[in-house]
Amino acid sequence: MSIVLARVDDRLIHGQVVEGWVPYVRARAVIIASDEIADDPVRRRLLGLIVPDHLRLLVVPVRELGKTLKEVESVNVLLLFEDLSDVLAAMNLGVDLDRVNLGNLHHVRGGVEVTPAIFLNRNDIQLVRDLSRKGVKVEAREVPESSSLNLADFFAGSEPLV
Repeated sequence: MSIVLARVDDRLIHGQVVEGWVPYVRARAVIIASDEIADDPVRRRLLGLIVPDHLRLLVVPVRELGKTLKEVESVNVLLLFEDLSDVLAAMNLGVDLDRVNLGNLHHVRGGVEVTPAIFLNRNDIQLVRDLSRKGVKVEAREVPESSSLNLADFFAGSEPLV
């Protein structure tokens, strides 16, 4: 499998992803791992309308992600999750990730502002810590041109902030 970017973004597919990250990482396919979206044909169809024709889009439940990655192992894949809990669930099911990019997790979810586009609540902060303990580097970075903020360092030694 060739995951060139694993990203958590509550907007999923939008300009930053399609115009910024896809060319930067040379992705040829986008996989959205989400139980909710996989079960919603209307959302799947709408997301399919946003993805340019040169990209393959797959929407799969988290439990099927490992199998799907094996099926596209010769392709550069940009992997998208809506939230950090799905990342941890995928890893617990055997998906191997060493880095996760947080691009957009908006204020409507509550929590503390990490960047203008990323707000993490108590559960999110714990998930960052859990992923870090598994050896995953969790970074906040909206677009390729932005500097990266290592979230394990950001929260190191602090009590939960919310």
